[in-house]
Amino acid sequence: MSEPKKRPSALWLLFYGRRRRGFPWLLAAVLVVIFGFGALFAIPGGADASRTVAGVVFGLLIAGAIVLAIVAVLRPRRRP
Repeated sequence: MSEPKKRPSALWLLFYGRRRRGFPWLLAAVLVVIFGFGALFAIPGGADASRTVAGVVFGLLIAGAIVLAIVAVLRPRRRP
């Protein structure tokens, strides 16, 4: 009998696929934001400040989405 196939570990998905080049900027940004919010909660009154920061961030995201939607509507398509 042949040996049963070994199951890949949980980290397998991180390294599957084509090789990546360059620095993973999105991963670094997410880690910085996580540690930033963690530091914000460590200071007194930080939980209240985090609500304000979250409101500003979500407001900027919504405004950016609206601006990009308007630009996409007004910008002419390139012909293939």
